[in-house]
Amino acid sequence: MTEFHFLRPWWLLIIVPLVILFWFLWRQNSRLEAWAAICDKQLLAHLVQTKGQGRQRGALSFLFISALSMVISLAGPTWSRLPMPSYQQVQPRVLILDMSDAMLAKDLPPDRLTRAKFKLHDLFKRRDVGQFALVVYSGEPFVVSPLTDDGKTIDALLSALNPEIMPVEGQRLDTALEEAAQLINHAGFKQGQLLILTGESPSRAAIAVAKKLAARQIYTSIMPMLANNSLNPLFKDLASAGQGQLVPFADTSMDLEHWLKATTQSAQYNLSKENDIPLWRDEGRWFLLPALIFLMPVFRRGWLQRISS
Repeated sequence: MTEFHFLRPWWLLIIVPLVILFWFLWRQNSRLEAWAAICDKQLLAHLVQTKGQGRQRGALSFLFISALSMVISLAGPTWSRLPMPSYQQVQPRVLILDMSDAMLAKDLPPDRLTRAKFKLHDLFKRRDVGQFALVVYSGEPFVVSPLTDDGKTIDALLSALNPEIMPVEGQRLDTALEEAAQLINHAGFKQGQLLILTGESPSRAAIAVAKKLAARQIYTSIMPMLANNSLNPLFKDLASAGQGQLVPFADTSMDLEHWLKATTQSAQYNLSKENDIPLWRDEGRWFLLPALIFLMPVFRRGWLQRISS
């Protein structure tokens, strides 16, 4: 009961005019006032029976308690909670980041890699788009993070990523695609989305892998980290083979919004037991019982006449 409060407290304002009306009717006694005009006050007390006055006040009390109970019920008293199930998107998305020396080019100031990290930073702040994983690659792929709902954890690792930590030089996007697909499969998903951020044109081998993954419902999109709008046709070929999107780089977040919107259509939702939203239970129904009980005498013949008598 320490959490007792009202869900709709503004209804309690009705109590003010209700009390005023009750006080006015309680004080009103038309018959006594009429006789008081022609009879002495001390004599009137012995001439008039007070039984009717007692019945009148009893009727008023019953109506007041019933009305008060109704107002409290409308205000929504509550002291307990109910778990409200929530649903989370289970669309797995794997981000594939090129960590080759080509990402140090400065056509996108300060360099391509830094701008790509900015994009990932904005993406990992989102909590409504499913699960994320991050794979980086040069001559070999490396898993930075498996699929997780906690994008902040992956975001904290971005600052430490640079080409110097990669043990093998090169540009093997095809192996990075296969590694990303394994992350999706090992997590128990039968479909997923891949997004490549790279400054190098994809190889024919990478296009072939993207086509193979699309047949397994793992779709590949690519964002060229290039300032030049005249892209190599291989970028479009990879997006077409992977049945994904060719996402042109933009200075705003509209490029990622476009990709998220295009890839959310096939998203699935599961019941989230960890993120249940507590919902206050409206206990106003219990106050309807006394309201109806005290209102029952109203149905007796002549009962309402006592109020005006």
